Amino acid sequence: MNSTMSRKESFKSYIRIPILVLIYLGIWQLLSMLIGSSLLLPSPAETGRSLLQILSDTRSWADIGHTFLRLLIGYFVGAIVGILLAVLTAKSNFLYFLLSPFRLLIKSTPILSFVLILLVSVLSNLVPVVVSAIMVAPMLWATTEQAILSLDPKLAEMGKVYYSPYRRFILISLPQMLPQITASAVTALGFAWKSVITAEVISLPKFAIGNRMYLSKLYLETSEMFAWTMLVVLLSLCMEAGVRALTQRKEAVHD
Repeated sequence: MNSTMSRKESFKSYIRIPILVLIYLGIWQLLSMLIGSSLLLPSPAETGRSLLQILSDTRSWADIGHTFLRLLIGYFVGAIVGILLAVLTAKSNFLYFLLSPFRLLIKSTPILSFVLILLVSVLSNLVPVVVSAIMVAPMLWATTEQAILSLDPKLAEMGKVYYSPYRRFILISLPQMLPQITASAVTALGFAWKSVITAEVISLPKFAIGNRMYLSKLYLETSEMFAWTMLVVLLSLCMEAGVRALTQRKEAVHD
C-alpha cells in the first residue's frame, strides 16, 4: 500500500514540475513581449539559444571547470577549519569565549566586503576560494559545536566500558552528530557556490563563470547574461540533488 502511494506521489511530482516550468516560461515570454526589448528582458527562446552557444563553446567548459575547482577547494578548506574550530570551542570554555565574537563577525560581514579586502592582498584566482571558505567555516563550526554539546553523556559513559576511543567515536558519537552536520553541509554548499560566483564577478579571474557573466553585462549581451545565470541555477540544483541523493543513500545503508 505504502509502495503504491509513494509511486503515485512520485508520478504526480513528475507531472507538477513540467507544468510549473511551462507556467513560468509562459509568464517570462509574456513579460518579454510586453517590454518589447531583448536588451532589457530577452525571451526564453533567445536565452535558450545563448545557452546552447555557451555549452557548445570549449572555453565555457574551461570556465565552468575552474569555477568548480575553486568551489571544491574553498568548500573543503572551510569545512575542515570549521569542524576543527568546533571541536576546540566545544571542549574549552576559554576558547569559546575568545573565538565566538570572531565567528559572529564573519557571519555578519557582507561577502562584498571580504572580496574587496582580499583583492588588496590576494591573487584574483584565489579570492573566490578564500571567500567560499570564509562562508562555509562558520556554518559548519556552529552546527558541529552544537552537535558535540548535544551528545548523550550516558551513551558515552557506557561506551567507555566496551569500546576503544576510536570505536566509541565511530559507533556512538558520529551517528548522533552526523544528521546535523550533513544538513548544515548541504546548506553550506549552496552558500559556497553563490559566494564563489559573486567573488568571481568582482575579482575577475581569467577562467571563471563570474568573469563571463560580467563581460556579458559589460557588452550588453543580456541574453547571454541570462543564459549564464540559468546555467548557474541549474548547476546549483544538480549539486544539491546529488548531495541529497548521496545522503539518503547513506542513511538507507545505515538503516
